[in-house]
Amino acid sequence: MHESIEHKAPKVLVDEYGNFHQITDELARGGQGVVYRTTDADLAVKQPLDASGQPDKNANLRERFQRIRLLPMPRRIPVSLPLAILRDEPGYVMRLLNDMKPFAVFDLDGRSKKKLEDEKQALPQWLAKIPEKDLALRLLHYASTGSTRRRLRALAKCATILARLHNAGMVYGDISPNNAFIGEGDPPDVWLIDADNMRPELVSGGVSVYTPGYGAPEVVQGRDQSRPRTDCWAFAVMAFKLLALCHPFIGNKALQTGDDDGGWDAEPQARGDSVPASMEDQAYAGYLPFVDDENDESNKGTGGLPRVLVTTPGLRRLFQATFGAGREHPPSRPAMAFWALELTKAADHALDCPECGMSYFADDHGSCPYCGSERPAFIRIQTPRWEIVIPASTTELALPHRLFYPFSFESHDVTDYESVLNFAAKTAVPARGAKAFPESLTFKFVEGGK
Repeated sequence: MHESIEHKAPKVLVDEYGNFHQITDELARGGQGVVYRTTDADLAVKQPLDASGQPDKNANLRERFQRIRLLPMPRRIPVSLPLAILRDEPGYVMRLLNDMKPFAVFDLDGRSKKKLEDEKQALPQWLAKIPEKDLALRLLHYASTGSTRRRLRALAKCATILARLHNAGMVYGDISPNNAFIGEGDPPDVWLIDADNMRPELVSGGVSVYTPGYGAPEVVQGRDQSRPRTDCWAFAVMAFKLLALCHPFIGNKALQTGDDDGGWDAEPQARGDSVPASMEDQAYAGYLPFVDDENDESNKGTGGLPRVLVTTPGLRRLFQATFGAGREHPPSRPAMAFWALELTKAADHALDCPECGMSYFADDHGSCPYCGSERPAFIRIQTPRWEIVIPASTTELALPHRLFYPFSFESHDVTDYESVLNFAAKTAVPARGAKAFPESLTFKFVEGGK
C-alpha cells in the first residue's frame, strides 16, 4: 500500500472578464480584507473579510466598485484602484507594482524576528552591549530596513499622496502600515492600495473605518466621522511609530495596571463618557496625553528611539500640534501639506552610516550617534529654495524639481537637471546632453567628520 502525499494546488481566481489570476502569497492582512500577490507581476487581489476572518460573501462589491470609479481622483495619483471584480468569490483585482511591500515591513513582527534569530549571526559591535536582546534585534531590523532615512522618504511620499487626495476634497479613511506600500528604489515608489473607504468629505453621515491604534479620537469615541483631519491623525500615528519605534500614546499612564486604574486623577471617567475599561484602550481612543506632551507628563514615554535622532525640529512641532492641541481640538491638526514638506526636508538632510547602517541628520552630528564612527564625507547641494545632502560616493545624480521651484506634491521628485559628481576633484558638472546649471545652484564638498 502506497502512501499518498496531497499537494495543495495554487488558488486560481477568475474575474468578471474571464481572466484567470493565480494567487502566490499573502501580502497584507487587516480587519477589512486580505491582499494577495498573483503570478502577474503588476496585479494583486484583495478579498474582503467578515468578522470571523473568512471571505465576506455578503459584501456588495459591484456597488462599491462603481462608487470608487466615480470618485474625482487626481491625475496619475499612485492609488491602486479596482480593475475588475472576481466572478465566483468576493474580491477584486487591482494594480500593484511587482517589488512593493507594505509599510508593515518596517515593523519587527514575529516572522522577521524569528528569521533574525534563526540566522544566528553575531550582533554587530554597536548592538552587542545592549542587555535587552529584543531591543537589539529591533535596532538591527531598523537598520536593515533602511533606518530613519528610508522611513522618512517613504512617509514623505505617502504624505504627498494624501495631500493631493485632500486637495481634491477626498478622505482616504483608513491609513495604516498595511494600506501603504513601498517599492525598492531610492527614492522609493509609494502607493496606497485600499480604496474601499475613500469618499468625498461629507458634512454629516457616512461610514467611518479605522485600524485599531490609528483611529482619531473623535472617530473612535463616535463623536464625528472620517475627515481629512482624521487622516492626518492616523498618518501621524503611523509616522511616529515607524520613526520612533513606539506608539505616541502608550506611555507610563497607559501601562498602569491593577490598583492604578481609575484613580483620583482618571479624568475620562469623570466626564461620564463611554470610556474603555483598560488604560491601553483609553490611550488608543485619545483619552490620555501624548507621550511627549510639552504640557502634561502624566503619560510620559519610556521607550523608543530618542526623538532628536529620528525627527527634525519641524517634525517635532507637527507631532506636538497633532497629538497635543489636536487631540481634543481636531481643527488644530496640521494639514498633510506640512507633513509632506517637513518629511521631505528631513529625508534630504539624513545620511546613512556606512559602518552600522543607521542614518542621522548630517548637520547635527560629527560622528554616528549609534556606533560612534566618523561622519562620512558628503556633498551639500543647495539653492535659495532647498538643500540636499548626499554621500560623497555619489557620482551621478538627478537634481529634483524641489531644488529650483516651489514644492509641488505631484512633481517635487521630477528630474530638472542631471549632474556628474567627483568628490576627489571637487567638481560637479551637467551630464552629457543635460542643460547647464542655474547660477543659484551650489555644491559643497564636506570631508568626513567635519
